[in-house]
Amino acid sequence: MLKKYEQYLKAELNLSLPTVKFYIDEANLFTEYLACKKITYVSAEITDIENYIIERKSRTITLSDGDNCKTENNVNISLKSTTINKVASGIRSFFKFLLLEDARKDNPSRFLKMSRRGQKLPDFLSVEDIDTLLDSIDVSTHSGLRDRALFELIYSCGLRISEACSLKCSNIFSNDSVIKVIGKGNKHRIVPEGDAAEYWLKRYIKEARPLMIKNKKTDFVFLNIRGEPISRKGVWKRFKEIAIACGIESRVHTLRHSFATHLITGGADLRSVQEMLGHTDISTTQIYTHLARNDLKECHKKFHPEGKKTGGKS
Repeated sequence: MLKKYEQYLKAELNLSLPTVKFYIDEANLFTEYLACKKITYVSAEITDIENYIIERKSRTITLSDGDNCKTENNVNISLKSTTINKVASGIRSFFKFLLLEDARKDNPSRFLKMSRRGQKLPDFLSVEDIDTLLDSIDVSTHSGLRDRALFELIYSCGLRISEACSLKCSNIFSNDSVIKVIGKGNKHRIVPEGDAAEYWLKRYIKEARPLMIKNKKTDFVFLNIRGEPISRKGVWKRFKEIAIACGIESRVHTLRHSFATHLITGGADLRSVQEMLGHTDISTTQIYTHLARNDLKECHKKFHPEGKKTGGKS
């Protein structure tokens, strides 16, 4: 599982090697700690996570040493106050991965309290970069037509990668130009397709998918070359290849961030964007208003006659 987790950090999240190493080291420490408590990551609860962090903060931690357990007293593995959030983030990332792998049905780390800090704004692409990226896809092949439909849909509907991979033909309602998305916690939501996504999705389903399915019976929309449902890893890989070919540094989840940012910048209300993204808490959606504000400030500075002036009139 830890090997799969490392692949997830590198392929989907596209983290730097030092960050990947930190997260893997933290996952190793945490699972060794759980082993000494005769607990697995499948059964761990929020109290187990909190006790782990308490031991780290106190510069003592009980770890597995083969068949035995020992208490380490080493400042090098201590949890400094400045790294509390980073370690907590690592634990959250690990449990999020376990959910994606269906190793767990819940995420106890969501109850983990973190100290307040400035929130990092998500990356997003400009409309021009989105167009460049999507238009660069070679749709003369079956897989290319699939890629165009896949990434058009992710951007047009603000889908998570897992939501796109799990989309079924029975959840596409062409007459109403909407799709039913099954998100986190098996929650369903209805999202408009958008004209471009609808066009490419219809073309893919009519022209490419019947040839890719290879006489297999499946209701999943997006398939790989073996006629099986495309995997998250497959989606990450294809998007990375397309982005590199365009000279754009990005990852596939940026399409979802771009979807939300472009909607709010264009004047969409926060509640509607929250519903389309499938956010339970509107505060999660509100981060995109900060991106929109920055965009508006730049627009004002560039185009308004008073935007470039540094001082008032005497």
